[in-house]
Amino acid sequence: MKQVGIILNPSAKINSRRTAAVVSKLSGIFGGKALLRTTKNKLEIAGVMDEFHDEGVRLLLISGGDGTICSVISSYLSLFGDEELPVILPLMGGTINMIGSDAGLRESQFAICRKLNDKLTRGAPVGIIERGLIRVEDSTLDEPHYGFSWIDGFLYRFLIDYYKQGAGIQVASMMTIKTILTLLSNGNKGPFEDIDSTVIADGEKLPHEGHVLMIASSLKKFVFGFDIFAEESVPGESFNMVYVRESYIKKQRHMLPLGLYRSLKSDKQGNFVNRAVRSLRVERNRGYIIDGEIFSGDEPRDILIEAGPGVRIFSFRGEKQIEL
Repeated sequence: MKQVGIILNPSAKINSRRTAAVVSKLSGIFGGKALLRTTKNKLEIAGVMDEFHDEGVRLLLISGGDGTICSVISSYLSLFGDEELPVILPLMGGTINMIGSDAGLRESQFAICRKLNDKLTRGAPVGIIERGLIRVEDSTLDEPHYGFSWIDGFLYRFLIDYYKQGAGIQVASMMTIKTILTLLSNGNKGPFEDIDSTVIADGEKLPHEGHVLMIASSLKKFVFGFDIFAEESVPGESFNMVYVRESYIKKQRHMLPLGLYRSLKSDKQGNFVNRAVRSLRVERNRGYIIDGEIFSGDEPRDILIEAGPGVRIFSFRGEKQIEL
């Protein structure tokens, strides 16, 4: 039986140029305590999840980006249903790393693993934070997907451009500055136009058709560490939604940059909604992203988002300590 399982995506940014060296170094840190497997696709991920489950792995380290984490969690839940997930440790191997950032994991994957191995060697408890997953059903797909954040509209297009331009801090900074300048100078044209949609939150249809962007997330911090959510969600019961229409941007565009760092409250007209919900239905969606994994298509689809199971994420600044 192995206490630690490591799943490594060789295509992730941090691993792609030196996969063999990364594998060797991670294996050397944990010695015989860990199983380490590389995976190139979802079928291989499923096979590794089966193996880790049989071995009784209690701490699951994922060396890859947020999209890899989404795929691993979705595969585990597809295979083992309501069983409690192992503690997840994101090793910050992607381009955005929202999940690891929310847990305060800012060091290299090797530094994180050395500190973790020291704790395990001493038999010390490990820190965790608890977050809920979101469960996403797409009318064009056979199985649900699980993750921590779902986005469409403007941010969907923004992140696709971000990946196309090579990603990274410089790209993010340049694109964010350009977007803010566009927002302040001309908030009623171009990327800030409403897309066709109907949105139903907790069974209640929002009063307007169309939106500029929609976010559903169970994290406390969003892309690039922005603090945008107005309410506290309950892991396993609710998640946060942010819904923005063009008319709100026209009226409040000078306030929106501030909203990246200090959450804005919902408006009375229903043009801006920022609150915790249990379910969300988006009709006529034409593309979205779950934790860095892109889901695109030409045909409109209906999306149902519900609160998924809770998950424990390793954190050195943990909200609580547990014994493995």
